[in-house]
Amino acid sequence: MSDGRTTRSFAAGAVAEEMPAPEAPPSEPTATYQDPSGVQGTGLPIANSDLVRGSATVVVDAPLPKVRETVLGFADYAEFMPHYQKSKLLGRTPAGARDIYMEIAAMHGAVKMWARLEVTVKRDGNGPSTPSSEGGVETVHMRSVEGNVKELSGTWRMEADGADKTKLTLEVFLSPSLPLPSSVLNAENVKGAVKGVVAMKKRAEGAR
Repeated sequence: MSDGRTTRSFAAGAVAEEMPAPEAPPSEPTATYQDPSGVQGTGLPIANSDLVRGSATVVVDAPLPKVRETVLGFADYAEFMPHYQKSKLLGRTPAGARDIYMEIAAMHGAVKMWARLEVTVKRDGNGPSTPSSEGGVETVHMRSVEGNVKELSGTWRMEADGADKTKLTLEVFLSPSLPLPSSVLNAENVKGAVKGVVAMKKRAEGAR
């Protein structure tokens, strides 16, 4: 025999067991990487997917014009950018964008990828010869239009940090034709952003 308090306690427990637990919100894909110099890379989630774009930022000990010149020197990328085996400027597209060809090696050279990139470099709509400028931040956008990759895109962002320094950011996303787990693809894109922006920093500083 039980008293009313016990009965009410049991009933409350039964109701609690029958009610489903609230679903946790889906977690956003993440990935991070830090190189030996301390430069940190992060993953920027891509909407409606479990993928991220790699992103990394450095401060370059060179004025913005020198950094801009180095970023736009696509024909020289194979000399200093990680994994680049070939890079050359093919010319201009009918719309005035730069037409770039590149070859990239992965998996210790076992996999080779190539792509033609359309590089949009505008300033306030005044023509294709200079980078775009938004609030003091110059941007250079790249996207693949042909190649043996699913997708390759990237964005360089440059902002003057005083007279002799430049804040430089690289966002990059590469999806090869090979089937790879999202976690591996995300990690590689974040690592690629770090290695790319660090290589560009060293090149711009050494080219002064």
